[in-house]
Amino acid sequence: EVVLDVSDDGHGFDPAALPDSPVERGHGLPAMRARLRALGGTLTVESRPDEGTVVSAAVPLGAPR
Repeated sequence: EVVLDVSDDGHGFDPAALPDSPVERGHGLPAMRARLRALGGTLTVESRPDEGTVVSAAVPLGAPR
């Protein structure tokens, strides 16, 4: 498995308010989640207003291309 974590100490946001569909307007995270799922991977988002954000992407080694 390959894991990429990206974090910041910015404004943060409520992840529950993100749209579920990549066609809805949002942060682009739903589209990232869909791409990772197609590879058998996962995307997790941890964030709170005024506390920053951590986005973690994981893809199994040998995932289809």
